[in-house]
Amino acid sequence: MAWLMTFIHLFCLFIVRMSALNFFPEKFELAEKHTSVTLTCRTDKDKITWRREDANSIVSILQSDFEILSGRDLTVIDLQEDLTGNYTCWSDTGLEDYTYLLLDKSKEATAFKINCTAETFSCTQNIKCAWTSDEFTAFRLRNTRDDGDWVSQSVDGEFFLPHSTNSYSEESERLLITGEAVSTCCYMKTEYSFYLRDIVKPADPSISICTIKNEGRDEQIVELEVKPPSTWPQPHSFFPLKHEIEYEIRHNGELKTKEWEEGSKVKVQGSITKLRVRCRDLLLLSQWSEWSKWKNVN
Repeated sequence: MAWLMTFIHLFCLFIVRMSALNFFPEKFELAEKHTSVTLTCRTDKDKITWRREDANSIVSILQSDFEILSGRDLTVIDLQEDLTGNYTCWSDTGLEDYTYLLLDKSKEATAFKINCTAETFSCTQNIKCAWTSDEFTAFRLRNTRDDGDWVSQSVDGEFFLPHSTNSYSEESERLLITGEAVSTCCYMKTEYSFYLRDIVKPADPSISICTIKNEGRDEQIVELEVKPPSTWPQPHSFFPLKHEIEYEIRHNGELKTKEWEEGSKVKVQGSITKLRVRCRDLLLLSQWSEWSKWKNVN
């Protein structure tokens, strides 16, 4: 039975070690470079030993000038990157506890920027954020202003954060997004503050062709109807959009554009092969949406 328990402990430790690159460990301590930190083994055993794991090796810890043992405590002196990693404590029956000791690099966070956009002012849609770095391997974000939970990356590498902003009233308080990142050696925390109105980027609108007059001739007139994105708040008269259409001239392939602000319908003159459209908030001059897919004019 003893060998079975040892095997289970070792197997669990292996999982924790391998998974630490992909998500936040349950237990970790932070310290800045050249500082000291004390780790405590949570156990009722009197006799324990310590090991340190990094991405490449497992080292048994002996008393030294940089790692001082005292009962269930281990004090790491003058922390350097080579002293970081997963510290585990063991008894004669197996693994007792673990703590990831990470180097806090939050003061360098200005080099790692969080980028966020929102398709609408409405709180029914989440804020979409992106945050990556070659130096770190696991990331999480939270909406600190609204006391939100930590959110991990989706399969596509994006974060979707809920918020409570009221689209029908003036926005008085900035959103505050807090980000944390870890690797096998290091930790970083950063913050990004903004008004929702400053990051609005509508989804691409839909487009349909109503009529085509004088088809195939230089005097051809195409009447279009553009509908707001399904995520755009209503009534649309209260949240007006500005549109821009891009179209290709048949005989020379030249691309031309036209903007308009009033109404959902517009007429474009010329022998056109295809067209697409994008939109932005008219009053706040938000970011332009992505272009819609090209639509052929037959």
